[in-house]
Amino acid sequence: MEVSSVGGLARLDVAKMNSLHRRALFLVSLGEFIDGYDLLVMGGALLLLVPQFKLTPAQVGLLGSAAFLGAAVGLVVFGDMSDRVGRRAIFIFNLIAFVIFAILSAFITDITQLFIARFIVGIAVGADIPTSTAFLAEMSPSRMRGALLGALPNITWTVGAFTATILGFFLLGVGPDAWRWMFGLAAIPALIVLLGRQTLPESPRWLISRGRFDEARSVLERLGITNPDLSAYTAEKSRFSELFGPKLRSRTIWVSVIFGLNCLAGPISTIATPFILKYVGLVDTRSALLFSGVVWIFNFLGASSSFFLIDRLGRKKLSVLSMVPGGLLAVGIALFGVGNPKVMVPLFFLFGYFVWLGAPSLQWAWSSELFPTRVRGRSQGVCNAVCRIMIAANTFIIPVGLATVGFTPTILLLSIPLFLYALITWTIPFFETKGKSLEELAVGG
Repeated sequence: MEVSSVGGLARLDVAKMNSLHRRALFLVSLGEFIDGYDLLVMGGALLLLVPQFKLTPAQVGLLGSAAFLGAAVGLVVFGDMSDRVGRRAIFIFNLIAFVIFAILSAFITDITQLFIARFIVGIAVGADIPTSTAFLAEMSPSRMRGALLGALPNITWTVGAFTATILGFFLLGVGPDAWRWMFGLAAIPALIVLLGRQTLPESPRWLISRGRFDEARSVLERLGITNPDLSAYTAEKSRFSELFGPKLRSRTIWVSVIFGLNCLAGPISTIATPFILKYVGLVDTRSALLFSGVVWIFNFLGASSSFFLIDRLGRKKLSVLSMVPGGLLAVGIALFGVGNPKVMVPLFFLFGYFVWLGAPSLQWAWSSELFPTRVRGRSQGVCNAVCRIMIAANTFIIPVGLATVGFTPTILLLSIPLFLYALITWTIPFFETKGKSLEELAVGG
């Protein structure tokens, strides 16, 4: 997309946000509340599903990974579709599918049905991520893009995860069928967000990339940019293969690598949980869920801190500030936490804070910022899909590590990706995107 320094999109980068602007960014970011809720609710539901359906370990693993596998499919397929048919069409369609299958999940009668429903719900969740993040990138002023594109959706994600955990805590009193309520209630916030998104416009950057200049001009005027000059822009052809072509291959590979590294290390926060619960005596289901709720409060604080720091410090500094302490805390958990809850518990909470301070916000921002509008949905889809596949794989890999080499070596090995994350993002120049326009970044700025 060619652009002049006084073009309509340059004005969008520095524009003061009006009510439509703010509403659009908030409603789109709320899609991640639904993602966070849905992906965490399975943990509480499995506590009831296992005895009710007499699940085998393999079935537990498949159910736990179903939504992640579905999300990987949704990320790639609908990331591509969002570049073809638009951001708005996909982030409305996916919520319709989510509402339907969240409700159906509450009425299943066997595990096969539940796996299928969870897989399709995962597809809907995955479809929202590349679409919403592309929209957020294209609508955010450059001075706040890291906060609005990276941190804000992760704040709503952690709130969704916290809500799922605490709701599970209270719903356990309903009885053995409480899992049906856990799944079905997810449809309520999704329906509210769906109704709100009906009022939103299409991304003006996407409209311009498709040559729909009159529609783009209308949206820009609704955003408070009067008489936008779009004469310097031209429509663009887009191809999925461009992500792996000479100009974008390096970015696609490295952003995918850091997504994978973060999600490879992520199980630290889940592996340590049963050890902590055992050490501090939280052996019943309600106490376990309540403890998990406290963990998500620390994660929320980390994501909230990222909102204020990512555009002030810059991407590289925040990466080092978060991932190096996160790695050191993981080492501390491995070496000094076993059998010592007074050390394990605070290190565990701090680990969650520092990881959420950086990685999620940074990588979500980079996977949209570093790619041109014509392939932005695809880039987010491919890079984020690597993470989901890694999470799904971990549900099978981690038990093997614990059974063979044990807790301490496993945690030490999983701490290595955190240090690699910081090293890679610090040494590769294009990872610093602070204050640059999307158009500048797209041409190698």
